[in-house]
Amino acid sequence: MEALYYLSGDIATPGTVSVPKGMTVRQIIDELGGGMANGKACKAVQIGGCSSGILTAEELDTPFDFKALAAYGIRRGDSTITVYDEDRCMVQAVQLLLKRTQVEFCGRCVSCREGTKRMTEMMQVLLERGLSPKEFTLLTDIGEMVSVTAFCALGKGSYKTLEKAIRCFGDEFQAHLDGHCALCEKSERLPVVPGGIPYDRKLIRIDPEKCRGCSKCARMCHAEAITGVIKSPFSIDPDKCARCYICLEGCPFGAIEEVDING
Repeated sequence: MEALYYLSGDIATPGTVSVPKGMTVRQIIDELGGGMANGKACKAVQIGGCSSGILTAEELDTPFDFKALAAYGIRRGDSTITVYDEDRCMVQAVQLLLKRTQVEFCGRCVSCREGTKRMTEMMQVLLERGLSPKEFTLLTDIGEMVSVTAFCALGKGSYKTLEKAIRCFGDEFQAHLDGHCALCEKSERLPVVPGGIPYDRKLIRIDPEKCRGCSKCARMCHAEAITGVIKSPFSIDPDKCARCYICLEGCPFGAIEEVDING
């Protein structure tokens, strides 16, 4: 079984790739992406959008399987794999990932809609001129609040990338807090802008052959996009679906899947 992903960032041959089951993240970079560009070492990989999480260079031999990736805080998100080399500033990378949440959230809950906006603004200030220790604490407090109170997985996971980046690349955040980041100052390249296969090319659907009609997905869906009758196959209204993936991750029968729309 293979799935399409958009491979981007500091690799030799970015583009849409078909990832076979069982391949590791390192193999995806080396075999499907042609390796790292300019002979640089890989620093981090973001799988999915900001609601997913970062893999560090030490974790690249993890199989590209969401059960295996879950141990590192990675969840299923939009179909992108973004690669960063050793000279990329992770403060800038996280700021751009957070910025992308502003075009992805459904707008239904205040904590995600307003919380991610404030986080994005504060990250921009950190990137440009630094934050005070008190302001930086406020940034992480807002992130924790959003992760607890947001309705769907996009909001709940929006703090994961920032949290792990602070933990794994704390020296780069400290450099920005001090007002001098050597990586940003020496870089002459354009930043890596996250993105990939458009959401209108993706569809979340329920396989009627696997669905047992337990209604768990309908009860989990904050967008009220899933309907059906108990003990009969349920269905998803694509016009209402916010593609938060909570139903896909929570289905006990593996009946919900993400499919690519041709054309």
